[in-house]
Amino acid sequence: MNSLHVLRFTLHALLLSGLWTLDFGPWTPPVHAATVTGTLTDISLTPLTTKLVFTPTNEISICSTSLCVGGPKILDTTNGAFSLALEGGDYTVTLPLLTCRKPFCIYVPTTNGTLNITNLVRPCPCTNTGIPFHANLAQVVAWSTNGERSLIDTNITVPANTLHTGNVLRFEAFGTFGDPGNNFPNSTFNMKLGATTLLSVTKPATTANWHLSGAIAFRSAGPAAVAIGSLALTQDTVGTEPFFFASQTATVDTTLPLTVDLTGRTVDIVHTESITCEQLLLHLD
Repeated sequence: MNSLHVLRFTLHALLLSGLWTLDFGPWTPPVHAATVTGTLTDISLTPLTTKLVFTPTNEISICSTSLCVGGPKILDTTNGAFSLALEGGDYTVTLPLLTCRKPFCIYVPTTNGTLNITNLVRPCPCTNTGIPFHANLAQVVAWSTNGERSLIDTNITVPANTLHTGNVLRFEAFGTFGDPGNNFPNSTFNMKLGATTLLSVTKPATTANWHLSGAIAFRSAGPAAVAIGSLALTQDTVGTEPFFFASQTATVDTTLPLTVDLTGRTVDIVHTESITCEQLLLHLD
């Protein structure tokens, strides 16, 4: 028996006897994408077999060990049910065989768990579009006799787990102050997220036009997410003290639905003071 055969026999014997083990270091399972599942039904709640298309945004994303640059994923539901793996990020979902239904958007958090699609739906458009997801369709007036009032013409709620690190909510609004008694009442604007008032500014105001610009940036996400709100307001009269530009941080829970609001309030002196919002746009980037 030559030396090579002896070496092979010896190694085999040692491994079988357990006297020698090969140590390749700790084994860790590969990182997987989230598994997104769901069931589609028609309006009679009958399972619906059709096609689904999941399209990522037009920006590349960083996956666990690579750059994700692939195109849409197309799949068929079976008796309404589907399941697919998706990396974390924003997706637009379309039903190409159901032309009467609009696309909808989802946000998939970075996880290797299983998620139901009903918990991922978020307002469209997805991030990085810069397109408003809400615009006031009517004038809103906060009368002095009514106290604090929302300047948004409908309730805006961001679904749970929609907001994530790097998201920015942007406000832009235009309107007028009403001060028929020329008393320069204090006027207050509040920027709110859920039950948290992120920022509040107050200054005397008289009859004039105003322009407000604000933003809420999310420095982190989760049950103790850090958000910073900033607000700038100008008016076209030189006879009043300017509103200060301000920023302030707060802790919010992005795993819960969050109501977004911008409110106005003016002090009641002659019962006809007002803050009127003529136009308001809300963006989610």
